[in-house]
Amino acid sequence: MMRLTLVITSIVLLASPILAQEELTLEKAIETALENNYSIKIARNNEEVTKNNYTLGNAGFLPTITADYNRDYGVQSFEQQRSSGEVSDSGAKSKRETYGATLNWTIFDGFKMFTTYDQLEVLNQQSKDQTKAQIELLVYNVTAAFYSAALEKERLLLFESNVELSDERLNVSKDKYELGKASKIEYLQAQVDLNTDKSSMIKQLELLAIRKFELMKLMAIDKDTLHFNIKYEIKNDPDISLRGLLDHLESQNAQLLTLKRDQAIALYDKKIVQGDRLPEVDLFADYTHSSFETPAGFVLSGKSDDITYGIAARWTIFNGFDVNRRMSNAKIQYENAQYQYKDQLLAFTTDIKTRYINYSNNLDLLKLEKENLSVARENNEIAQERYQIGLSNSLELRESQINLINAEIRYLNAAFAAKQAEIELKYLSGILVVE
Repeated sequence: MMRLTLVITSIVLLASPILAQEELTLEKAIETALENNYSIKIARNNEEVTKNNYTLGNAGFLPTITADYNRDYGVQSFEQQRSSGEVSDSGAKSKRETYGATLNWTIFDGFKMFTTYDQLEVLNQQSKDQTKAQIELLVYNVTAAFYSAALEKERLLLFESNVELSDERLNVSKDKYELGKASKIEYLQAQVDLNTDKSSMIKQLELLAIRKFELMKLMAIDKDTLHFNIKYEIKNDPDISLRGLLDHLESQNAQLLTLKRDQAIALYDKKIVQGDRLPEVDLFADYTHSSFETPAGFVLSGKSDDITYGIAARWTIFNGFDVNRRMSNAKIQYENAQYQYKDQLLAFTTDIKTRYINYSNNLDLLKLEKENLSVARENNEIAQERYQIGLSNSLELRESQINLINAEIRYLNAAFAAKQAEIELKYLSGILVVE
């Protein structure tokens, strides 16, 4: 008995509510997760990269300007026969210096730069959709984990209440046994039942601790203790309807929006390939300055400034049908993007319909289990009164106690199952996170 008490105490210190504990609401859990979760940070960084790529320069609209500079030195040994006499030198030094700038500007590339810029815009929007999808997934997981922990907390309260009932029954059995109104077997059975209920409570404490750790993982909080109390209320949304959920699906579901962007991206890829059938026109300009000094030769030093400019055009007449091959592949990729969207749309639609049936059934079960719970509570109260005045035995009391705890658990399961189904329905239709 002492060992059992010590085990309970150690788990309670880890997981049960205490006065100094912080209350954790669903809103706070979601806020913390969005601030700390690494998947969200990665998604936002990827969104920033895509935003940086959405520029005119990356699309090919702007010119390219390069500059270069070069200076070299030389040492020469030479002999020269001149009219004035022989000249020779050893170790004569020379130097040469050049610098300049080059501009190249593609002014026409078969409209590919315009298509690329439009594609970059779609990629930028798609990145935002992907971030939204990641946020929605995290909010869904946090909400589901939060209510799972809340369910285990409610179950723990039921088991604690059951232990109190069993403890009260043990005291009554002990009094009856000491007064000679009950057998020792009845007294010992009450002790066994109490220990059984305490064992169930220990297991429930463990489940609550596990659910809390799972919630903390989603919140990206790494702590060894679970000193927080889950504060919540379960209220079902009365405005949920199957028609409304399906109406929001295509316009709100971030995963579908991402796939819809894939279709646009594939279509732009096709247009970019088409641009390779047209010529490319470039403007170019080049400026070069050069100077030199040398002790050999007729010219000892000099410099020049050269400017060239013009226009260049290129047109690929034949490249082994490569454009045709790429065009065919681009069409296939566009078709695949359409198929993927339709496939995912069908999957989401089916999931919403089946999950809505489950949601409706859980609401009906909730009403039924509420009635059953009321009956079970009344039955248990009568059984306790009858047992205390000696009109029933401990087996009848234990049976009513078990029926009560089972009714309470079924009611909790129905309530939380309905809430979980509601959360999943909102997630599937894309209305879980409202901007």
